Amino acid sequence: MGSIVVERAGINLYSEYSLHAQLKEYLARPGDCLEAPIEGKVIDLVRADGELVEVQTGHLGQIESKVLEFAGKGYRVRVVYPVSAVRELRRLDPVTHELLSTRRSPKHGDIYSLFDELVHAPEFVAAQNVAVEVIMIRSVETKMRDGSGSWWRKGDRTVDRELVEVLSSCSFQTPREWLSFIPENLEPPWSSVVLGEVLGIGPERARKILYCFSRSGLLVESGKNGRGKTYRKA
Repeated sequence: MGSIVVERAGINLYSEYSLHAQLKEYLARPGDCLEAPIEGKVIDLVRADGELVEVQTGHLGQIESKVLEFAGKGYRVRVVYPVSAVRELRRLDPVTHELLSTRRSPKHGDIYSLFDELVHAPEFVAAQNVAVEVIMIRSVETKMRDGSGSWWRKGDRTVDRELVEVLSSCSFQTPREWLSFIPENLEPPWSSVVLGEVLGIGPERARKILYCFSRSGLLVESGKNGRGKTYRKA
């Protein structure tokens, strides 16, 4: 489309952890514009070549309508989603804010962690003008047990999330790139059980991949294997 007009300098007033701002700085190149208002909405990063970049460290569903709206108008949009492959957990004293403990989280994110969020924004998959970039990172998460957190977190409140190191990145945009999650030598039809076993991720996580691909039109249902659905390419 034509040249993009940045309306005026602006500040994103939405609350965000340090990780969000650090990733924007990491992604920025000479000539790019941070926090740029376009058509009444603030874009995290507008590249010099016109690409709009949205960094989402949390729920992808929250930006689905915004991304698809711009993509539908002909803008090229890149959604950047970080996954913590290595995460350090720090706990602060709720009164003095002194560091009480530091430990490494037993949970390790991987490339398939993308689909935990993508199930809430499946139209990103193979959507025209939309690319999804997964950045694997090492991060630090600081918590404070002050009672203001949710009950299932025992009152822990996340104070901040910070970037330590970018480990790798991978982008998906075309149907071929998205379908690379399904091994080429795996004969269709595909079920969550079979795909989960081949990928080593289990049927529940594999089901999220198949769901996203079917909702986006890359796959269609071809029958059932027991009580589970099977799929083939559209």
